[in-house]
Order: sequence, then C-alpha cells, then structure tokens
Amino acid sequence: MTRLLRVAAFLALKSIVKGNVGVIILTIFMLILVTMNLLFVPGLINGANASMNTILIKTYSGDIIIGPGGDKTVINHVDDLIAGIESIDGVVAASARNDINAYITFEDERVGRVITGIDPKREKAVFDVAESLIEGRYLDSRDRGQILLGVQLAGADLEDIELYSSSLRHVHAGDKVVVTYSNGLEKQYTVKGIFDTGFIQSDLQAFVTELEFNSVTPNMNNKASSVRVKIEDGTDPDRIIGRIASLRSGLDFQTWDETAGLVESMTESFVLINQILNVVNYLIAGITVFIVTYVDVINRRRQIGIQRAIGIKSHSITISYLIRALFYAIVGLIIGILAFKYVIIPIEARHPFEFPFGPAYLTTKPVYTVRMAFALLVVSLVAAFIPVWRVMRIKILDAIWG
Repeated sequence: MTRLLRVAAFLALKSIVKGNVGVIILTIFMLILVTMNLLFVPGLINGANASMNTILIKTYSGDIIIGPGGDKTVINHVDDLIAGIESIDGVVAASARNDINAYITFEDERVGRVITGIDPKREKAVFDVAESLIEGRYLDSRDRGQILLGVQLAGADLEDIELYSSSLRHVHAGDKVVVTYSNGLEKQYTVKGIFDTGFIQSDLQAFVTELEFNSVTPNMNNKASSVRVKIEDGTDPDRIIGRIASLRSGLDFQTWDETAGLVESMTESFVLINQILNVVNYLIAGITVFIVTYVDVINRRRQIGIQRAIGIKSHSITISYLIRALFYAIVGLIIGILAFKYVIIPIEARHPFEFPFGPAYLTTKPVYTVRMAFALLVVSLVAAFIPVWRVMRIKILDAIWG
C-alpha cells in the first residue's frame, strides 16, 4: 500500500511539474472564483441577517417585550415594575409604551396608524430612534401638542421610499397634522421631528410623550400596553425573563426573535437562493476538474497503457489523478479563502451593500468555511475519478494501440 501511494505521488508530482502551466493556472483560478462565490453569498446573507436583527432590536422591539397576560389589556403599576426590572443584573434599561389607534390627517391625505405614548428619556435608553432623525428634534418629556413621525408615515416628499404612496406624502418637521383618536378625541399636533431608521416597520411608528398620551386617555396613568427591555450583550434573555416573572405574575413575554416575522421570511428566501447558487458553484467546480482530467487522460491514454504494461498498478495511476485534483482544489481553496478574508471583506466594509433595512457587511463563519472546503474537495475528487475510472476499464493493448 505504501509503495502504491509513493508511485501515485510521484506520478502526480511529475504531471503537475511537467503539465501545461496555462491549464493549471486556469483550473486553479476557476476554483478560486468558485471558493469566493461559495463564501460570498452566505457571508452576505449572514451580514444582512445580523444587520436586520440589530436594527429590529434597536429601533422596534427591544430585546424583550413584556405584555399583559391572560385576558388583561394593560400592565398596571408599571412604574414599580420598571424599577424592579432595571434592578436585575444584565438589564440596561426598560421603557413603557402605550398604544391607541388613530387616524392622522394632513391636507388631503389620511392614514390609519397606532399612536404610541412614550417617556422620551427611557426610550432613548432602550432604542436608537433618536439617533435616526432626518428633520427636527426628538421629543422632550414635557412636550405637549408635539408628535414624532417615521419617514414611511410622514413621506417628507421622499418619493423613493417604499411606502410613499400610502404615507402622508408631504409632511415635514414643523407642519401641523390632525390626529383623530379611536376614543373620538381630535387634536392638532406639530410635527417635532421625522426619523428614518432604514427599517420599514420602525419607520411606520408615531410617538407622543407619555404626558400628552395621558391627557388623551387619563385612565392610562401608570399603566402600559407593553414594556420594552434592553439587556446587555451576551446576557441570556430567558434568565432575565425568569427574574421578571418572579417579580410579578400575570405577564406575557416575547423575545425579539419571536417578533421578527418579516426578517425570518426574508432570511428564508436568502437561504434558498444561497442553496441554489451553491449547487451551481459546485457543478462549475466539478465540471472544471472533470474537463481538465478528461482531456488529460484522453490525450495520455497511450502513455497510461504503457505505464500499466510495465507494471504500474491502475490504482496508482488513478490515485495520482486524485492527488492532482486535490492539489488544484486545495490551492484554489487557500487562495480563495485568504483573498475573501483579507481583500473582499475589507473592501466591502468600506463600501457596504445597502439594503432597505440598512448596510450589510460580509461575515465568515469557520464552521461553514470548513464544511464548504470539505464539500469542494469531495466534488473535485469525484469529478477527477470518473474519467480516470473509465479509461482504466480499457484493456492495456487497446489503450496502447487506440
């Protein structure tokens, strides 16, 4: 067995050293491109997914959403609950929210939307909406008669936004809108600011201060429709949920990923696209190695017949071609992985892909890279084995004399 492998290695080395340099370079170049393609799409998907999850948490859901449990519609004594939540190790901040359905009218446009009452100071501690203002200023705790709108709701004359046709279209900071609440109350508000987080669901929100909200619905004082909680990075949300549940019973809990229906749908679509492209890339790699090996064994069929006639085992010849295929694949993988990590990723980091939910940065996962490399090596071996196996089935004299 050892002699067989030594002979195979010798034949492979001579084949590579004395082979056509152009063919070898072209083969390795094709495998480099395949490697980078196999890394690029999942890297982009992982980056987009991470970007979506981050912006969802920071502008829409928070890490944990607490709602009233059972048949209750509100959380009572919310100030005491928030004080207890913020005393838990691993919790950064918590913010209460109150929601009420309403219609917002500006000129000839009328949009149905949920108006959310917030404590601006607490909201800033939980969410990054205040950092996404494109017009005006963020709310202050004592503001009355002021409203904060997302760009997908305001429109702001930005005709290229996704939901412009169903927005208020022409609203800017300083304009006055009329809000008709579901309890029948109608009030005029000055738009204090407009924000654009890059995430559609977040940019459909409308906020007033807790002080203003309680003037519209006085019975909601010290009550909340929900409480949003921000936790420290790396903290187990289930542990925090357990601690909060011990503070008060009758609450309902959701983590951010349980609210990510749109994000999950987009991720599933990306994964399906990735799988299809992976199949194509593996086929390209396999066909490349197959053609190079097939052409070589056909052109060298007589030489292979002579090698077999002088006593070189068929297994040694076959293994030599497999070693050569491994050489191509390994060199292509190494160069492709290094180029992707140290060239493509830094370039993309300076010029990231822009999605509707924000920039997406390429990432790599060692587990996926190892799995991809193993699959590419297997494909290369199979693609090289098939033409060699067919030639090895030809009788020695037929191989020599054609």
